[in-house]
Amino acid sequence: MKEKKEKEVRIKTEKIVKQPKIKAEKPGKKPEKLVKNRAKFTSKYFKKFSGRSKDNYEEMLQSDYQRAIERAHQLSSIDQNDYATPIIITVPDSFHQGDKVTYRLDKKSDGTNTLLYDQALITALFFGSDSLYYYQANIDHRNGHIAFDIAGEFNYFDVVHMETGLKYDNPAHPKYIMLDIEVGLVDGTMIPFHLRNHRIHDDYDLPSLLTETEQKILDILKSKVRESRQV
Repeated sequence: MKEKKEKEVRIKTEKIVKQPKIKAEKPGKKPEKLVKNRAKFTSKYFKKFSGRSKDNYEEMLQSDYQRAIERAHQLSSIDQNDYATPIIITVPDSFHQGDKVTYRLDKKSDGTNTLLYDQALITALFFGSDSLYYYQANIDHRNGHIAFDIAGEFNYFDVVHMETGLKYDNPAHPKYIMLDIEVGLVDGTMIPFHLRNHRIHDDYDLPSLLTETEQKILDILKSKVRESRQV
């Protein structure tokens, strides 16, 4: 296992897992071809730093995320009855040490943009009634490999400290903006969650301080911790 990840949970707030569904094609629109050579397709997709999103790449990502959730279920000994809808978050992280991560600004048809990576550290958050279950693993989207799995959990009642902070990698000449929340447990354990690691780009400007998913994560976690103290 990668030692640097054993004590840290790092998160990005861009993806929520969707259930697979069949999309009806618009009249006159040609259906996108199925991906035959995944590595070649991914390499071509990330040649440009920005471009129009493609449904077949999105479907490939969702398939990777679904397999990660299945692994999380096994390692955490949970199923869909133990939590609400899982939240999937990713940050750029090389699958092999020294490997270079490639970025892409994916432009959606609704005018929104999403930062994608050909390699990522994925974190799944499963909010249960009394506990938060979290899962982490590295995914290489170039071939679909998943490795370095870590699964953990803690009771909301055991949380005694929560601190949220926005940071830049370099205040003078920033390239990345990060959002972190640190959770402290009653036994002294500190669990840092990395909620964002966005590469700054002229075409990628957030409309507010937090993304919708970031706000959702903070609201759910903090409300459940506060509710547990009132019991």
